[in-house]
Amino acid sequence: MVSFISTRELSKQPGRVLRQVKTEGPQVITQNGTPAAYLIPASRQGIEADLDALRRLLLGRALDTAQGEAARSGASELTAAEIAAEIAASRRKRRSKTKTA
Repeated sequence: MVSFISTRELSKQPGRVLRQVKTEGPQVITQNGTPAAYLIPASRQGIEADLDALRRLLLGRALDTAQGEAARSGASELTAAEIAAEIAASRRKRRSKTKTA
């Protein structure tokens, strides 16, 4: 079960909060009633494995955001030829800027 803990509670009783994370699992830290961060228990696999998992989570979020923006803008409907034309146009524009600079 996920609990919501205010930043005030975290600052006043950090030991209790950390014990709660170990026994109950992830905790949501709130600031003025709004989720601000998550506390999750460390795994037995070690810090590198945990950091790799967090990096994968952040990469997944970035991918979801990019896919959502592509769908909203219509970019997800572009054909391979249209994408190649966009890339070529961008490269031409960049080359012309570097020649004039």
